[in-house]
Amino acid sequence: MPKSESVFASLDLAAEPQLRLTELIAALTHNAVDFVVIGGVAAQLHQLPMPATVDLDITPSRTPENLKRLAKVFDEIDAALATASEYGTWFPRHPISNWAQYDTLHLVTKFGLLDLVFSPEGSEDGFNELIRESQKIQLGKQSVRVISIDTWERLKLATKRDKDIFHLLLLARHREQII
Repeated sequence: MPKSESVFASLDLAAEPQLRLTELIAALTHNAVDFVVIGGVAAQLHQLPMPATVDLDITPSRTPENLKRLAKVFDEIDAALATASEYGTWFPRHPISNWAQYDTLHLVTKFGLLDLVFSPEGSEDGFNELIRESQKIQLGKQSVRVISIDTWERLKLATKRDKDIFHLLLLARHREQII
């Protein structure tokens, strides 16, 4: 069998990409992107007993300066729109209004999956509200803004998805155990 075939035969194309959280956060913080961590990673950073997550969910600021910094990060992390393809679909970074108009972008990057959630359900003012309700948590060498546990709970309640209801039940059980 030719060498190239043996390489492709060993790939598991159905596998979830590995989330390299520290590197993904470093790319954002190195470029001074203003964002708040939400979702499963927020729960993990608060050491809540939740299932492992495969992506990083963030709510970035929509200021023009921040969106420019975010567009620069997209190139550094090889961001592509998540599609049925394992590698996603490349998208133009400029004009920024092409991609910044959406409430949510699901991206594939060289560091794993990244979801930009500009307007999370349960939040009236996105970044501006969530940054006020966040706290700094140390992740490796970076200090990152993470929503509070109460805010995480409020956002989960607003979605009403089965997996979020399950996560809320896990949180309730955890609270009962520590009382």
